[in-house]
Amino acid sequence: MTPHSAAVDVGIAGASYYLPPTTLDLRELARIGLIAGDVAPLEAFGFSNARIARDETHVDMAVRAARSVLEDTDTDPADVDLVLYAGALASSCVAPCVPPPAGSVLHLTSLAELFRYPASMLQQELDLTNAVVAGVNQQACASIFSALQLARSTLMADPDVHQVLCVASDRLPDGVPRDIILNLVSDGACAALLRRDTPGNRILAYHQVTKPMMYGEVSLDAEVIAAYFPTAVTVIETAVRKARLSLGDITWIIPHNVSLRSWEILLGMLRVPREKLFSANIARLGHTIAADNLVNLRDAQDAGLLRKGDRLLLFTFGFGLNWSCLILEH
Repeated sequence: MTPHSAAVDVGIAGASYYLPPTTLDLRELARIGLIAGDVAPLEAFGFSNARIARDETHVDMAVRAARSVLEDTDTDPADVDLVLYAGALASSCVAPCVPPPAGSVLHLTSLAELFRYPASMLQQELDLTNAVVAGVNQQACASIFSALQLARSTLMADPDVHQVLCVASDRLPDGVPRDIILNLVSDGACAALLRRDTPGNRILAYHQVTKPMMYGEVSLDAEVIAAYFPTAVTVIETAVRKARLSLGDITWIIPHNVSLRSWEILLGMLRVPREKLFSANIARLGHTIAADNLVNLRDAQDAGLLRKGDRLLLFTFGFGLNWSCLILEH
């Protein structure tokens, strides 16, 4: 750590999100073929509805979430120094494009389609004229946490960087079932603006663990579930220790929306009261892939639940496999 970074606090100056307006409940999703399994287990795990993008691309949603956080924080787009775009899905990390017809020869104009990126489109759409852009991916749902940590590290290390915009956006392809390992998946996007010495949501600590595993075979579902809970406990306890706190010091857990039942099990293992979990969005929104934690942070704040000085624990998990935990002081 450099002398400069030792004296610097970094916080989330603002968080916002965009969710598509189309809301379908479990029965309607099953009727139109967007639930591959049974509805009953999803209901038992605390899910009710999912948000489905119709006309919106993942770039459209990213632009709307990013524009919202810039407006909320009264930030001039020209004052953003760095944009970090995080995609959980592989399809989220490339710009929407129409593939060439089968058997056609790729010409220069067609090849150019292969080099169009969401981060650059976001920069152009929002007139982020002075920003450097980069993509962060391959941590699945945890990609936005990696972007937040990279933003924090850059702000601590580089005095010429003052504001970093982190954006994540994911949209399942049309027709893909919404139930993935007992989760109900929604489309959505989130954005956060990080600054030095911001008065709220100061980042106290971050911890991430990656356990490489080839995911995709149904036969591995049990292994994923078996690894999830003990690793989650270790990651959370390590992050809290890095922040020089105890779990008893945590005021609110701002979760990913990977089922209410999974959180009840994890809270029991951590010996944390259920009342500390902000769980309102699990049923009404489902799992919005990378956006859950920032959606929940914003909604908990808007609901008046957060007080100055509250210690917040944000935890997420992504295939790959990645566990990430972020500790904030509101």
